[in-house]
Amino acid sequence: MNEKIVRQNLISYLIEKLQVPKDLIRVEEPLANYGVKSRKRADIIIERYSATENAFYTLAVIECKAAEVYLDDKAFNQLYDYAAELNCKYCCLTNGEENFCYCFDEDKNYYVKIEKLPTYSEMLQGKYSPAPFEEPPPRIKFEELEEKYQIYVDDGSIGTDTPKRFAVPMVNFLECLLDINHKFPAKHYKIFSVIEDYGIRLLSVGDSSGGKFDSTYRSFIVNYNGDEKFVSMSISSYCTEKNPTLKTVINVAIDRETDYHHSLELNIDNNFEIMGNKIKFFHSGRITKGRGALKIAGLREIVFKKYPQIIDGKKFYLGTLTHNRLWYLDDIEVMQVIENLISYALIRDDYREIFS
Repeated sequence: MNEKIVRQNLISYLIEKLQVPKDLIRVEEPLANYGVKSRKRADIIIERYSATENAFYTLAVIECKAAEVYLDDKAFNQLYDYAAELNCKYCCLTNGEENFCYCFDEDKNYYVKIEKLPTYSEMLQGKYSPAPFEEPPPRIKFEELEEKYQIYVDDGSIGTDTPKRFAVPMVNFLECLLDINHKFPAKHYKIFSVIEDYGIRLLSVGDSSGGKFDSTYRSFIVNYNGDEKFVSMSISSYCTEKNPTLKTVINVAIDRETDYHHSLELNIDNNFEIMGNKIKFFHSGRITKGRGALKIAGLREIVFKKYPQIIDGKKFYLGTLTHNRLWYLDDIEVMQVIENLISYALIRDDYREIFS
């Protein structure tokens, strides 16, 4: 379903089900018509009319995406920006299959998630039904990881061709990233500072080959060389046209001004070493910019200057985890691996900048 069809279906729903007056629905309306200094257009705006003031005011803004579009943080931020600029009480983001609705709560001073858009008459009264609270799913117990790891293979988070001995600890690491009950400590590390463990975000991130990763990431706001930026991590399956086998990668994304990119895609099928219950993380140093490969020797040189402890011969050693328990972000071993991954990703981008 393309965006136009999604929009048409939604307009029919607004008129027929929510009793929104047809003449108070604006489609692809320029924000500038509401005093906003912008050339952007909102997909759908619902207005209200004030007879006493003989004026129209915005009541709700709705952003529509095509069915195949992943509703990530970028899409939500666009919606919130429009809602704030237009001073809308309600806002909604939809791709025709998923719908996310919000209402501005005056007491809380932010948009709260609601179950669905209310009828037009209820919107005029500021009514809404809060979305039911969703408890995060409990983590798989350590002794059940081997039995249940297939769940993550089936949903595409773990590659179908990843050996079981690698896949099981990766499920532990994935659930560690998604566990919001534990936070990566905000403090100064060797080459960066963590300002805040920002939690879970839905991101659509590009890679050097032109692909897109739509996934759930754990994000951290870090200060590096005086600049604040997001660094985000996820686990996902991955393959290429040249190598169609479905592997598993640890992705480390860094924000740009306009988008996110993967500074590191650590293929665990090729970069894990297991000795007993010890899981060692390595990386070959392979690095690209655009579609071209950069010299690993140059990367090793800049790593040696900034973060030499991860150099291990021709490889980069990113830490060891003992797979005898569930891992948590405030676990000392895990903290060291996360620090190494973030540091390595930041330095890799420093190296890329040399060739900009």
